[in-house]
Amino acid sequence: MPPPLPKYCEKQPPNKRRLSSSLHIRGPEVVGLTIIGVALAPLFSMCVTCSLPLVLGLYVCFKIVRRKTAGRIVVNDYAAFITGCDTGFGHDLARRLDDRKFTVFAGCLRPDGAGARKLASGASKRLHVVPLDVTSDDSVEEAHAYVKKHLPSGGLWAIVNNAGFNVMGDVEWLTVDLYHKAMDVNFYGAVRTFRRFLYMVRATKGRVVIVTSVKGRSSWPADSAYHVTKHGLETMADSLRLEMRKFGVNVAIIEPGDFSTATACQNEEVFQRYRKEADKMWESAPTEVREVYRRRYLDAMLEYQRSSIGRGGGSTAPVMDAMEDAILSRRPHTRYMIAGSCLDMHTTLAQYYDVMPTWVSDLIISCWTGCDCFPDYRKLKLE
Repeated sequence: MPPPLPKYCEKQPPNKRRLSSSLHIRGPEVVGLTIIGVALAPLFSMCVTCSLPLVLGLYVCFKIVRRKTAGRIVVNDYAAFITGCDTGFGHDLARRLDDRKFTVFAGCLRPDGAGARKLASGASKRLHVVPLDVTSDDSVEEAHAYVKKHLPSGGLWAIVNNAGFNVMGDVEWLTVDLYHKAMDVNFYGAVRTFRRFLYMVRATKGRVVIVTSVKGRSSWPADSAYHVTKHGLETMADSLRLEMRKFGVNVAIIEPGDFSTATACQNEEVFQRYRKEADKMWESAPTEVREVYRRRYLDAMLEYQRSSIGRGGGSTAPVMDAMEDAILSRRPHTRYMIAGSCLDMHTTLAQYYDVMPTWVSDLIISCWTGCDCFPDYRKLKLE
């Protein structure tokens, strides 16, 4: 017969009794450990306080030493393939790498458009404008054939996934087709590109650079489609980085903040598209949704987006510097988070989102966006 349980164990619930028995912790021992913990708490706090400056100093020294000793690769007849070069980051990066003596294959959705013509006219003969629709398997295959045919002797050193697409609207308003469209460009477009071009980068032990967004690190009202796809791209990039380690291929993630002023993501053409998408959302919305929100709710969302023009960074140079470091540095960072300005709310939120209590982040976002109430239609002159 097993010995009877102590009295203090008999009064505990079964799960706690099993835990105490397996750990062999008795009542007096718990009291003793508690007294020791209380006694050592001030000493531990003092050690932590004293060690913080030391840790900070070591971190600063590490960053300085890394910057001084990282070095850069020598561009030896290398090539780079970039998606989304019609405007914005892709356009400017194609020019930057052309200046760095890369053979650049600039994928453009509209190869006859103004952006592609400007890119070709101001560059060297090493820059090739390649027709590319990342949502089409056939288009990606044709781009692959062109790159393979014109690849220089050094091979393909870098793939830069930059193509992106945004759509605005609450979850209750966005159609499934709009979610599909955002996912097809932002996520599946990257998958199509990697599946067809990655073997070339393995051969050179080169670089994969994936442009996501600080919005992939947090959530935001009326922008779920973009956040979902960018978060998916973040996690896929993390998986790819681990998978490529055995091949000596570095995978870097670029997380730009608000650079809407410097790029074409918030121009009149984009707002016209937002307007058309809002019309489609209104037409396809159930009656129950229309009765609660009404059309002016969508109009207020568009006005809110229009009012944000001019708040973002005015130059893409900080992002170009990060991309160049990811491609040319011998020891690139895993992630590059670049704020559009010192008041970039999205970047600040992304830095602390994972460690911040949810109720705190919800409060901050609610105060910033006013998502916890309906818009002031009179102030927006919609009433």
